[in-house]
Amino acid sequence: MNGKNFRTFLERNTVVPILVVILVLAAIFVPDFLTVRNLLNVLNQNAIKGIMAIGMTFVIINGYFDMSLCTLISLTAALSCGLQSSLGLVPAILISLLVGIVVGAINGFLVAKAGINAFVVTLALMLGCRSLSYLYSQEQSILATDPVFIEIGLGRIGNLTYISILFIVMLCLAHYVLRYTSHGRNTYATGGNANAAFNAGINVTRTTFINFVICGFTGALGGVLYAAQSGASSPPLGWPDMHMLVIAAVVLGGSKLTGGFGNIWYTCGGVLILGIVSNVMNLLNVQTYVSTLVTGLIMIGVLYLDKVLTDRRKKASLTNA
Repeated sequence: MNGKNFRTFLERNTVVPILVVILVLAAIFVPDFLTVRNLLNVLNQNAIKGIMAIGMTFVIINGYFDMSLCTLISLTAALSCGLQSSLGLVPAILISLLVGIVVGAINGFLVAKAGINAFVVTLALMLGCRSLSYLYSQEQSILATDPVFIEIGLGRIGNLTYISILFIVMLCLAHYVLRYTSHGRNTYATGGNANAAFNAGINVTRTTFINFVICGFTGALGGVLYAAQSGASSPPLGWPDMHMLVIAAVVLGGSKLTGGFGNIWYTCGGVLILGIVSNVMNLLNVQTYVSTLVTGLIMIGVLYLDKVLTDRRKKASLTNA
């Protein structure tokens, strides 16, 4: 790769240099940061957010986002714990995942078929899931009763948790779907220009509906895994900003909120950027609100850099035209 191609690569893939800079700064300020144990710890701590970010990536590439995620996880966490004693572990997990699929299907139907604004729809489902979570749990934490469930959340193979391994598998599966299937191509086309995609014969409604269902499923799975990891559910779980952290990870990975552009591996990079910042702040014993401020400043910086590079590419294309 020559210098021009390398510069073009960095301009089109801003998450790579940002991640490298974050790693270098972390290594400078925290000498023990660049150890295999700590790096794997970052992955393990952020794998659940990463799983939810996979579903959000599909929706954002499609040109939308899902606000209901932050309370969907509290509802499915409560169901997965509360139903274990009466129905058993497997039915409890399956019902929880089904609830996520149903919420995603409602979002998808109202947005894609009814044409209602995605912000309004997913905000309404966010409030509904929050209410159902508190009603079902009676505003109390619910303890998991099945030891296998807790093993799912805490079990490891070497230094990797089962959840991290699942995250990696789902990344590979999502990459395959987005890059090598008609649904993936339809998702990019719909997000890029829905009218043009419709005129090209793409079923825009079905594509959007499926992507909201995928996001609902990954959100529900995130709730189940959080409950398994902690051994209990908690009504405030995910409230009020989990969806914003997940959206932030996807955007930091280079996906455009306007749709039509994104990469599942760069979403993983965005998740790791947020995870590294949080990890470094914890190692330095910095207050949580300072960590949140730094995360916000990084997001603004990345979005500004992306805007500058996008404008530069457009100017270069016009010049060469």
